[in-house]
Amino acid sequence: MKALLDEQLSVEIAQELRRRGADVEEVTERPDLLKASDERLMEVGMQEDRAVVTNNLRHFRPIAAQRLAQGKQHAGLVLLPSNRARNRAATGALADAIEAVMRANPKGIAGTERWLAPLE
Repeated sequence: MKALLDEQLSVEIAQELRRRGADVEEVTERPDLLKASDERLMEVGMQEDRAVVTNNLRHFRPIAAQRLAQGKQHAGLVLLPSNRARNRAATGALADAIEAVMRANPKGIAGTERWLAPLE
């Protein structure tokens, strides 16, 4: 599975995942995606077969549902609950959680979503 990390997630998470061998892009590292709409990110995810990793549930879940209702596909969503820490101290734990989803779904998660568990 390949992933596209939304801009709320740090570049350090993407870098850590790449160190582990994961195929990950981060929105802020890509000039073509800076300030892109959420709809555009979903479209790019689909074009590149990259699940979008985000905590922006309010925008991405309706976009995904609308795409499916229109007979369009999406490459999948990996969703972080709002109570999941995203600070520097949580970088390793977030990378672990995202990596676990990626390894469990080597062929991708097209048309579906996966949730990362909240930190306990």
